[in-house]
Amino acid sequence: MEKLLYVYWRRNEPGETLRRRFISEAKPRLVAAGAERLQINVDDFTDLSGRIENFKLQSMTPKPDGIVSFWLASAYRRAPLEKLLAPHFARLAGYVVAESTILPNRAHPSREDERTEGFSQVSILQVPPRLELDVWRRIWFTQHTKIGIETQANFRYVQNVVVMPLEEDLPPFRGIVEECFPSAALRDLRAFYGAVGDETKFRKNVALMMESCARFIDMDRIDVLATSEYMLYSRPEIEAPA
Repeated sequence: MEKLLYVYWRRNEPGETLRRRFISEAKPRLVAAGAERLQINVDDFTDLSGRIENFKLQSMTPKPDGIVSFWLASAYRRAPLEKLLAPHFARLAGYVVAESTILPNRAHPSREDERTEGFSQVSILQVPPRLELDVWRRIWFTQHTKIGIETQANFRYVQNVVVMPLEEDLPPFRGIVEECFPSAALRDLRAFYGAVGDETKFRKNVALMMESCARFIDMDRIDVLATSEYMLYSRPEIEAPA
């Protein structure tokens, strides 16, 4: 099985409209065509005010709106599924990725077609020119991962390493990170860093996180999205480990 992940730009419509249509129309057709562990992340928040600075990080213009992913026996057989996806989005950039579930969602298990508790931060990473790919990947996995878990209030943490783009001339994305946080973290940095009521811990966590990010991320080569996560379909035998 291979995981196919598509960064998307939506049409001129609200995220809520996209989500409803995708679940009612695209989901059953994709599942019938062989998609496993189907997921969509969409910005369908009704109140867009007061978001913390994290979600203003942008390298692409226009900025991507979300991601949709599924597992398939082989990416070679993706064409019928991409044909089903295409009408729902203005643009798609698809990649085969290797998924690493660092922190499975045990705290707030997802339910089919329902919004996962809190929100999902999606970070789309590119390799800075100052680093070789292997060095960049090593820093991310061996140095940053531990800090990313210990300094933040995430209850799900998934790293998707890009194996190959599915078309030519796609954006040079090399990693897509999925992290679930409590709702309060959408507007409160102290909640984001798991340090509500503890200013010393907050300052320490921010400093550690920023220092770690600076080792392998240039802020003009990252897009950070605040999304709702919807787990739409999964056979039990390929679910993420509990």
